[in-house]
Amino acid sequence: MNTYAVRFWLILAVCLVAIYGSFVAARHVRNAASSVVATDSAPSAATARLDGQPLKEFTLTDQNGQSFDSDSLKGKVWVASFFFTNCPGVCLQLNRTLAAIQETDPHQDIRYISITCDPDNDTPQALAKYAEFFKADPKRWTFLTGDMATIRRIGQDFFKISVDKAVHTDRACVVDREGQVRGRFRLTEDGQVEMLKRLLAVVDAEEPPASPAAETAADQATNTTTGSSDAPAPESRQVQPSP
Repeated sequence: MNTYAVRFWLILAVCLVAIYGSFVAARHVRNAASSVVATDSAPSAATARLDGQPLKEFTLTDQNGQSFDSDSLKGKVWVASFFFTNCPGVCLQLNRTLAAIQETDPHQDIRYISITCDPDNDTPQALAKYAEFFKADPKRWTFLTGDMATIRRIGQDFFKISVDKAVHTDRACVVDREGQVRGRFRLTEDGQVEMLKRLLAVVDAEEPPASPAAETAADQATNTTTGSSDAPAPESRQVQPSP
């Protein structure tokens, strides 16, 4: 084989190796980036609501295999986030941040709700192991799974963020006692984590909303004190001075 042929085959081999290396690198970057999506844009077609009105409550399954109803959060301050246990990087940072916030004041009655976006793999058993890794307080920090269609709708209807299979945001949402989302913060940025902590302190210090039973009792007490406008006025008598 002459020198020209050897040089040709060497150059061809180098080109093929370079092309293959570029392909592998591009696939790695694409897979790593797929675990987080921006939340400032409108929801994509994949997250569009399929039918019906926006969800106002939901039921999922927790890490103990028990049914979890969102009604149990009424009257509580809570922090919601999305993740999946096989997430290569950002989920670890996100949940380490939540674990640190949880430990800041373990006596606060703030709840943490973490919803997987990979329910096919994240069974209750997998979630229980994941919760144990982060030393999650089971009384305060709940990990949830369910069907992907419901999880998409929870992301869109409750939090106005895009969620799809193994695709989620790095934001956590602060929800007040009346079920209103008060803020969304990136848990991967120190400045926004501090803002989340400050908002939690403000929302946690707010007076709880009065229950319907308490409002009814207050109305009845007011009516008893003021009397009814339909009641007859007492008869007035003029007393004549004695001579």
